Amino acid sequence: MSDETERNRALVTKAYDGLAKGDPTHFTALFAPDIEWRVMGSSAWSKHLKGLEAVQRDLVGPLFARIDGPYLTTAELILADGDRVAVIAKGNAATVDGGRYDNDYCFVFRMRDGRIMEVREYMDTILADKALGR
Repeated sequence: MSDETERNRALVTKAYDGLAKGDPTHFTALFAPDIEWRVMGSSAWSKHLKGLEAVQRDLVGPLFARIDGPYLTTAELILADGDRVAVIAKGNAATVDGGRYDNDYCFVFRMRDGRIMEVREYMDTILADKALGR
């Protein structure tokens, strides 16, 4: 494995160790200012955002407005190859209306200089619409 592969795997692993405990600080610290985030699919939560401000305003903010308590995300598998890191993960959260939002994810990250430049997020978008609203 290359040094880049191992460095990127270690950064993302540390971030997901925190997310599993409800601590997003190591994850959000990896976001590059010019991050590009695509939530794949065709639901209300599917979008293509460019820039950290847009990601926080149009994705993170609305998501956490619907979550009650910690939003735990546990990595089941982390694969890395050069500047790409893929994570299969499971979400675990209560919603503000008393429901559950326990989605399954596949994230594909593109890294540059230890920062996340691009995210492709695959999930059950019907579940997202149902649990989080449109």
